[in-house]
Amino acid sequence: MFLLNVSYTKAPAQVEPQIKAHGDWVTRYLNEGIFLFAGPKKSGLGGVIAVKAIEKKRLMAILSEDSYVLTDVAEYQIIDFDCKIAHSALESLKQA
Repeated sequence: MFLLNVSYTKAPAQVEPQIKAHGDWVTRYLNEGIFLFAGPKKSGLGGVIAVKAIEKKRLMAILSEDSYVLTDVAEYQIIDFDCKIAHSALESLKQA
């Protein structure tokens, strides 16, 4: 499983034109079951996306499609981890 920490590298005014395309991209991979959840940081300067366990090469290909990456307005910190314990409502994350 991957946890993606998305941080804006440009001013919010430069990011704003990309928000809809980025949202559509996130929704596409949520619908495909690749992304598990996503949301903005309370600071308004990026977001977080959880990704099920896939090959890192595939993850990098998916990230290369993001409008934030294509327009160089954000960067991704990729954290690779195994979910070992979870609240009972989130048990399925241990298999993600």
